[in-house]
Amino acid sequence: MKKLNIFIIKSFTGPFLVSFFIAMFFLVMQFFWKYVDDLMGKGLEVSVLLELLFYVSAILIPLALPLAVLFSSIMTFGNLSEKNELTALKSSGLSLFRIMRPMLIFIVILSASAFYFSNYIMPIANLKCRTIIYNIQQKKPSFGIKEGVFYNDFEGYSIKVEDKNDNTGELFNVLIYQNESRGKGKTIIAERGEMLKSTDENGEKSSFLLLKLVNGSIYQQMEQSFKNKKGAPYQKSFFEEAIIKFDLSGFDMKEESEDLFKRDYEMMNFVQLGDAIDSLATVNDSLKNSFQVTIKRQVLVINPDYKKLNLTDTTKDKGILPQEPIDTLLTLEDLKEMEYKAALVAAQGKMRATKDLVHSQQTIKEFRTLSFNEYLASWHQKFTLSFSILILFFIGAPLGAIIKKGGLGAPLVFATLFFLMYYILMISGENMAESQIIEVWQGMWLSVVCLTPIGIFLTYKAANDSAIFDRDAYKKLLNKLLRKA
Repeated sequence: MKKLNIFIIKSFTGPFLVSFFIAMFFLVMQFFWKYVDDLMGKGLEVSVLLELLFYVSAILIPLALPLAVLFSSIMTFGNLSEKNELTALKSSGLSLFRIMRPMLIFIVILSASAFYFSNYIMPIANLKCRTIIYNIQQKKPSFGIKEGVFYNDFEGYSIKVEDKNDNTGELFNVLIYQNESRGKGKTIIAERGEMLKSTDENGEKSSFLLLKLVNGSIYQQMEQSFKNKKGAPYQKSFFEEAIIKFDLSGFDMKEESEDLFKRDYEMMNFVQLGDAIDSLATVNDSLKNSFQVTIKRQVLVINPDYKKLNLTDTTKDKGILPQEPIDTLLTLEDLKEMEYKAALVAAQGKMRATKDLVHSQQTIKEFRTLSFNEYLASWHQKFTLSFSILILFFIGAPLGAIIKKGGLGAPLVFATLFFLMYYILMISGENMAESQIIEVWQGMWLSVVCLTPIGIFLTYKAANDSAIFDRDAYKKLLNKLLRKA
């Protein structure tokens, strides 16, 4: 039995290593083809490119590993079936599960290693890769900003653009959310922007990066006045040209520069992600409650028959009604013409300010929800890779035993089809979770949930020697049905 186990492991490891490195090669080439215009012609040293290549390869392992397991398991059992070795082993009294056991032990160890890699090694690889890419983006300031995605690498700022021109550095339809002290925020919208490098008085590179904005508006909460203790209104201002200065003093490409990215969800293990998720949920609930209180204090609709109502101190404390004595309140009918017009103008201004406040809070809510979902999705990804490897093995090994074809022909075709199914389900689940069509956990586990029944079905059929791909079996079944008809 020991020789049998060694034989099966040897039969599996060869195709596994070959398919893994081939998959890694194509995935790395895809990465470089995607960013070839940004990387080439910028005077980068070969050592920088090789270092980037190393860390990118580590990041791409979660994609290459399931493909390698699927292809090698199909190929291994396909070779055993084609050479009638699998039939001989079954004839000697061994079940399919006993024959699969050495590979299954190897796959379980590989799945546990994949979890360890995803939880501890991947965050380091992401951190190093982001640090190198930041060095590259300093040569072209808009390199790190992606279209339609919030860019959070500048402390205190979240930037999103709808379109950009990498050649000129121009940004279009710019949205910026700026965090300020005491919980207040500022939202900036501009038609166009451009990243500029600044220099000091000696003409040397400065520690600041400038963002020039054209034709935009700013939504900002005003300072709380002494009289208005309940809340502060929002003001809206317009500009034809404005410049935002980002401090880059801590962005030098040294070891300490890595601290800039350590808070991102890609650089955390699942324990850190769990703590971050709890903190984000607490902050989101606090902001939601604060916004509700602000709206209740700023928007007040009074029943025309308010004098008939029995007012109590409890209703006043809830902020539903004003704190002044009821006799001091006036209706529109009690006002003079000038006072009536002034009241209408004040009401219109109040409604515009409330509308801007709601719009600003909606933008903040969308950004915070997106950030929360990213952390939650990253937490689930720590586990989905290991389960995907197990599921694809239980698809590939029985499938190879059923098709009874080895080599690179049929195994490559079937491996490609099932991997495309896995990849499409994985990407679709992530996109639907990001778009909030389904829950985050449903999107991240979609591929595993959909492929698990297929793995169980194929394993059952292979264990019972079912001829799923045998033409003669289907011809006999068809003839049998025709005779009965």
